[in-house]
Amino acid sequence: MANWLSMQSTAEKYGIPEEQIREWIRLDYVTYSSFFKRDPCDDPNPMVDTDELDKVLESNSIKSCPDDETIERVPKGHLDWLYQENARLAKINDDLREEIYSHVQWEKELNDDFTKITELANKVISLHRQIIMDYEGLLNAKVGIRSFLRYLFLFKKNKYLT
Repeated sequence: MANWLSMQSTAEKYGIPEEQIREWIRLDYVTYSSFFKRDPCDDPNPMVDTDELDKVLESNSIKSCPDDETIERVPKGHLDWLYQENARLAKINDDLREEIYSHVQWEKELNDDFTKITELANKVISLHRQIIMDYEGLLNAKVGIRSFLRYLFLFKKNKYLT
């Protein structure tokens, strides 16, 4: 239920200038009542709904941010530029993320190839060792036959000659 007071009584009760109350009425923040349905600007003393005025005063008393003293206002043109710059940098960021992803994929492929090459190199080294061992065995076998033949022909010959 509305509590109606005259403009003058409302101004005195709340300590608000009448011009401010008229402005709130003009902006439809506060409900008013006027005799003969007059415009509030034409009516010298319209009636004001104090319940709605209490709500307006309460909502205006709440600060938008606890650190209002540290907030700087930014001109609209600069704010628009900041939004454009933010959008441009976001696009660059997305492009860089795609580039990083492609480099990560490429690095993974290189690491896989490096692993394959390392395995092949180890197989080649293993085969080389096997070849060396087989060759040494063959040489030892040849040296064994040579030394036997040398022993047989030279040592036996010298034994019969003496």
